[in-house]
Amino acid sequence: MPPLFLFITPLTPSPKINPLRAELHLCYLAALQNQTYPHWQALLIGEEHKSEGRLTYLKCEGVTKTEKLNCAFQYINSMQIKPHYLIRLDDDDLISPFVLERASKKIFDCYADKFHSFYDISNKLTAQQKRPWLANTVIHKTEHAMHPFGEKNLPLFTLDHSLYWHKFYKSRKIKWARKSHPVYLRLLSPTSISANPDNKADDEEYMEYLKSFGKWSKKMIGDFRNSRFP
Repeated sequence: MPPLFLFITPLTPSPKINPLRAELHLCYLAALQNQTYPHWQALLIGEEHKSEGRLTYLKCEGVTKTEKLNCAFQYINSMQIKPHYLIRLDDDDLISPFVLERASKKIFDCYADKFHSFYDISNKLTAQQKRPWLANTVIHKTEHAMHPFGEKNLPLFTLDHSLYWHKFYKSRKIKWARKSHPVYLRLLSPTSISANPDNKADDEEYMEYLKSFGKWSKKMIGDFRNSRFP
């Protein structure tokens, strides 16, 4: 049986969805549908319950990302046939269309980016920066993602990625994606500085923010050349 991958996405609450955020979500969906590997499903946690092909929308009373991830944990725990791998993916980021096909041929506990990849939609520039923690979007073996960890023994995938995931995987096998073939692309805009999508940074503030991501380039990262962008 080929490995099954499950994406877990806490959806943005409807009061916080503006036209840009809605467009980013369409780009997120297009990236999922463009996967070259067919054995995947996605669990989208938000305000309604329905199914659309490989997408399962799960209604959750909680509004925070942590609450939605806990709803996802309960849902996955109740599945009779569990996926082999779990992947957290925000609803405004792009997954590589080739990553599942590549990962399905490898042996790992965690498949991740050592170089984190970014796309500034305002200036149409890309950047890659080596960072000392695992990104929000990695591919976990399900048994690891569901494992209780940290001071409160919570499921690993529900914890802060920058604080806990490196500690958990320290003695396990991390397979690093090639810099030219990253797991995913994080999309940035003037609203990225604030958690409130209606609060846009001014040009000067945004340019200072972009400096923290290293060197920017006009060259698109290969795996995303045919991706949809706002």
